[in-house]
Amino acid sequence: MPSKHLADFKLKLLDFDEIISARDAICPAGAGKPAQRKGAAVIRGGVVLLSAAFEAYVEDVFDQAIDSLYAAQPEADRKALKKETSGKLNNASSWKVNLLYATIGLPWIMSDPTFHWQKFTNASVQKTLEDVITARNRIAHRGLFSVRRDTAVKWRGFLEKLTERFDDRIKAYLLQRTGAAPWP
Repeated sequence: MPSKHLADFKLKLLDFDEIISARDAICPAGAGKPAQRKGAAVIRGGVVLLSAAFEAYVEDVFDQAIDSLYAAQPEADRKALKKETSGKLNNASSWKVNLLYATIGLPWIMSDPTFHWQKFTNASVQKTLEDVITARNRIAHRGLFSVRRDTAVKWRGFLEKLTERFDDRIKAYLLQRTGAAPWP
C-alpha cells in the first residue's frame, strides 16, 4: 500500500491533468499563434506544479523517515533536523535528493537500481528528472521557456512511476532499519 505522501502526490497529478485540459481548451488542435502562446503559459504552470509536487513528496517522505528512524529522540530535535535538511531542499534534483537522503543512510539513492522501468534505465531516470528540474528552474527564474505539451505529459507519467518506486524503496529501507513498516 502506498504512503499518504504518494496519495497526496497523485492528487497533485490530477491538478496537472486539469491544467492540461485547460490548455487544450485554450489551444485546440489547429489553433493560431495567440492561442498557442496562452497555451504555452499554461503548460509552464503545469511543469512548475509537477516539480513542486515532486519536491514536496520527497520532503514529506524524508520527514516521515526521520520520525521513524529517530522516534526515540525528542520531537524538538527531529523538527530541527528536518528544518536544516528537507526544509532547505529548494528543488529535487538528483544530486539534492542524494544529499538529503544520505542524512538517513541512503547516499546515492537516485542511483538505486530499482529506479528503472521499461525503456528507462537508471541513467535515463536521472537525466529525465534533471530535465524536469532544469525546465522548472528556467520557468521560475528566467520566465519564458518552452515545454511542449507532449513533453509535460510524459514528465507527469515519469514522476508518477518514480514516486511509486521511491515509496517502495523507502518503505523497505525503514522496515529493514526499524523492524516496522512506516505505512501499511
